[in-house]
Amino acid sequence: MKLKISLLLLPLISLVSCSVSKEISRKSFYFDTYVDIRLFEGKVENLNDINQIFAKIDKLTDNFTERNIDNIYEINRTNENVVVEPELYDILNLSFSSNLASLNYFNPLCGSLSKKWKESHENKAVLSESVINEELTKMASSGLELLGDNTVRRTGESEIDLGAVAKGYALDKVKEYLDVKNIKKYLVDAGSSSILLGEKDGGKNFIVKVSNLPNSYLELKNCFVSTSSLSRQFVEMEGQKYSHIINPNNGSAINLHEAVIVISDVGYLGDILSTDFVNESLDSIKVLEQQFNVKTIVIDNSAITYKTEGLEVINK
Repeated sequence: MKLKISLLLLPLISLVSCSVSKEISRKSFYFDTYVDIRLFEGKVENLNDINQIFAKIDKLTDNFTERNIDNIYEINRTNENVVVEPELYDILNLSFSSNLASLNYFNPLCGSLSKKWKESHENKAVLSESVINEELTKMASSGLELLGDNTVRRTGESEIDLGAVAKGYALDKVKEYLDVKNIKKYLVDAGSSSILLGEKDGGKNFIVKVSNLPNSYLELKNCFVSTSSLSRQFVEMEGQKYSHIINPNNGSAINLHEAVIVISDVGYLGDILSTDFVNESLDSIKVLEQQFNVKTIVIDNSAITYKTEGLEVINK
């Protein structure tokens, strides 16, 4: 989902100095954000390979630009069968998986509604109820058929939006690559909202600073850190903050929580859950985090309102 946004000077999560023996790095621009790749072992060719992973997933999941490839942009403009790259078929399969049926606030068919909100924000106006209801009706009658052999067919008029999945999926592919290359010391930061952590020298943790909570830190390694935050991406109109994350049930751009951090073993899932959790009640989050085996921090009014039992936030 891509809206005109206001950015704070600090990301919700930032990484304190790594203190490792050596570093080769590259910063590139994908998914409308900067992707910072840092390897503390390995070669420049590994950086190149990782960069290509991001470039391909970004191209396949772009819903705004024709990219001379059968990507989401092309799928959203037809109701005919489309043969896609295996990676895109996989992302779509994961996004529409029955495994996610228990989530209340994630729906990849909200692309048209998200674009309407973007247009409305650019005009400094709140999207009208009539337009919201029209788009919700379209969503209810739309879908995606996965036909096998990398063939898909969109039904209905709503567009598919993979913004809540793409970066996390790309990080999953990067981790697969690093595992094959037996590279264990690394940090890959996709716009601060999706982070893949390896480990430091001696198998030590990274220190992750929760920037909007004064002097608050996490010690983490070998995991994905996914963040959805109203404080980092919003449009303020008439004293109300409107998020880039859209509630697919009522079409609202007003989120229940200020921010949610999900720590997981699977990048795409962590990103989906952090997107969903910003509108879930605390009771629902507690149930869902156990179901999906993740750890969660919920922030409201610049304070932690919930965190998974045993997850330690260090105050310095």
